[in-house]
Amino acid sequence: MNTKKEFLYNLLIVLAIIILDVLGDYIIFDKDVFSSSFTLFLFKTTFTISLLTVYIINYIYSVPKFLFKKKHLQYFLVFIAMILLFAGLRFFLEEIILYNITGRHNYFFDVPLSELISNYAWDSFYYTLRVCLVSAVVCLFFRYNENKEEIHQLQIEQEKAKLSVLKSQISPHFLFNTLNNFYEELYEDKPKTASDILKLSKLLRYVTYETNEDFTSINKEITFIEDYLYFFKRRYEDNFHVQLHIDGFVHNQKIPSLILIHFIENVCKHGIINDKNRPANITLVISDHTLELKTKNYINISDTYTEQGIGTKNIKQRLEVIYKDSFILEHQKTENQFEAYLQLEL
Repeated sequence: MNTKKEFLYNLLIVLAIIILDVLGDYIIFDKDVFSSSFTLFLFKTTFTISLLTVYIINYIYSVPKFLFKKKHLQYFLVFIAMILLFAGLRFFLEEIILYNITGRHNYFFDVPLSELISNYAWDSFYYTLRVCLVSAVVCLFFRYNENKEEIHQLQIEQEKAKLSVLKSQISPHFLFNTLNNFYEELYEDKPKTASDILKLSKLLRYVTYETNEDFTSINKEITFIEDYLYFFKRRYEDNFHVQLHIDGFVHNQKIPSLILIHFIENVCKHGIINDKNRPANITLVISDHTLELKTKNYINISDTYTEQGIGTKNIKQRLEVIYKDSFILEHQKTENQFEAYLQLEL
């Protein structure tokens, strides 16, 4: 539980469950837990311990790890395990520990074994289902509020970033019109330079306008990466050694805009890219449901190269808001190499 408020809410929910259960015993079965006998109170205490155990496991582990990630089969199996846990814990506390203390069973043992097991099974299923439903709803409520707040904060940060860009940049239209004029002037005499200017114009246009959209197509992102690497190759000519590999089929899959360029930029900015014996590798693997990006490059030992820079932290925060836990972001740094790995669900 992440906050004191969340803990207190859960405590109140658990107390409400216990109170309702006690009232149910009093109204339906005419059992007064606090005055009829100390033995009944002990049995109710062990029952509450078993119930609380299932509530905590479901709230902290099962719901976030399986239900929220739509792993329904795994959650169903865990739910069955929680029924068995609840039944086993109750049996241990009631029929072994309390029986040795009070000499009384919670269930009648003079019935056939199959009936005894059936009684325990149905009771355990009912109470486990009830407490799992309640804890799942409470967990969903808090996660919804957390996500809502995170999205709100991200929107604020995005608006601040857009405002900062608008304050610092020349009018995009003026810039693009100027580049187009250069392109037209050089098209006849220097077609290669004109082509580069057109490519640069597309690159800048993508950066300027694509940031206004939360998601973009993988096709556009790949084209942007290829153009970005092209200008590095243009600069270093034959001494540029960055290998880009793209595997899989690209359709209309969407990913967060400008999410991949951070990793490409890190390779070109911090890595060794002009040594043919130590080339940098960028691999993009696309399937129907996942996208994987792997980068591996050599670094100068004397350089300060960290995987926890501001850019990386911002990328991670953005991914957490969009994908929750449904993404993988890993970094590995050795003495002279740096590797990054990103996996996204499509």
